[in-house]
Amino acid sequence: MNLEAQVQAYADRLGRPIIVFDVDFNVIAFSVHDRDVDHARLAIILSHRGSSRARESIREYRVGHADGPVRIPPIDGGLTRHVAPVRHEGHLVGYVSSTIPEETPDEELIDDDVIRASRDGIGVTLAAMALGNREDEDRALRLLTALLDGEAEQRRRAADELLTGGLISPVPHYTVITIAAPPPADPGSATLRLVLDRALSGIPVFPSLKAVGTILDGEAVLVVPYEIDRERLAALLDQPAFASLHAGIGGAHAPLAEVHRSRREARIAARGAMIDTTRGRVVHWDDLGLDRVLLQLPLEELTASDLPEPVRRVLDAQSGPDLAQTLEAYLDCGCDAQRTAQELHVHRSTLYYRLDRVRAIADVDLADGAVRRELHTALRVATLAGLR
Repeated sequence: MNLEAQVQAYADRLGRPIIVFDVDFNVIAFSVHDRDVDHARLAIILSHRGSSRARESIREYRVGHADGPVRIPPIDGGLTRHVAPVRHEGHLVGYVSSTIPEETPDEELIDDDVIRASRDGIGVTLAAMALGNREDEDRALRLLTALLDGEAEQRRRAADELLTGGLISPVPHYTVITIAAPPPADPGSATLRLVLDRALSGIPVFPSLKAVGTILDGEAVLVVPYEIDRERLAALLDQPAFASLHAGIGGAHAPLAEVHRSRREARIAARGAMIDTTRGRVVHWDDLGLDRVLLQLPLEELTASDLPEPVRRVLDAQSGPDLAQTLEAYLDCGCDAQRTAQELHVHRSTLYYRLDRVRAIADVDLADGAVRRELHTALRVATLAGLR
């Protein structure tokens, strides 16, 4: 009997619908029913996970340590729940939860031999699923480590096994996404695993194509066939649970054995997201421009003394407006004074005055293209290195 049939038989014996959770409170299965819709139950099923308040109450009432079902009073105006631990060989592998009318007496809540045997059967299935999930995770870690960090022959063999084993769909090209937190923050493996699972199911543009991912070197790493949905990725990271995380998206590469190049690009893009918050928390390699090169510098080791002298003098100017900002805006606008004045919301005469101060302080000729290139690049490096 498969899990769905086991769950339905259990629910039929109880006479009410149930939801089966694993030990991490992910929804594994649920029974069908013909009653009025229980909106709380529906919300749990649609989110694939028990609410944080429900999880807290199950822990608070020590359901995992109980010998049988535990009655949990209503939470926030909800319904009374009847939650039983599910075990296999003495180890907790999940929970079975149902709602009951508050006035239901305990003697009407059956937990007979048939129910307990059915719960034991569900426990066997959950244990097997958990073992299979761990084996899949171990296999994905092994193959992606070889694919992304191995030598050429290791990469080729790993790509072949990923494709022939059906872990990833065969397509013309692949993209790598890395999701991590800036140091010294440590999001924890549970947070990375959760964001990885949700990204794998929601980020590929074509859901019918299978992506693969793992936790590698403190990052959630996904290899995605074809395209990814940037808006969904950004929305995922906007969730409070993932507030510390940033994502980098590499370029598209083919064949699969060459996707390590995309991983390198994704890590550089993620660094850009962590360093330059104006870019947002999701950055694509294709959008980096010159930062592709600059982000590979040892930015953490740079000091003001590493910058060209004219830029140092501008950054050291203490009085008046931010001359470095004015200079950068002028260079960003291609030295178009009218456009720069509009960007800075100042009169052109004010802009000319500030540029004259820059020329005097930095002792440079802004009409010289080589000088402009040096100033523009050095200002960008100063920003990325946190020197301004």
